[in-house]
Amino acid sequence: MNFSDALASFLGRSVEIVQPNQFLLGNIIGVSEGVFTIQLESSNYIPSAQQVSVFIDSVTLVRVLP
Repeated sequence: MNFSDALASFLGRSVEIVQPNQFLLGNIIGVSEGVFTIQLESSNYIPSAQQVSVFIDSVTLVRVLP
């Protein structure tokens, strides 16, 4: 099992994503080899919800929330 397979097992779950220069909070909505997509939650920094594709190689930490 690789990292993409592990992320795919958490589809629909809330996650925190840490990258070198940013922090993302949202739900995993899709995973493919090397890239996953999350639906960002709106916050003070991001005024409206939006979908973002994240390259797995640029991720420092993924925390799956309960």
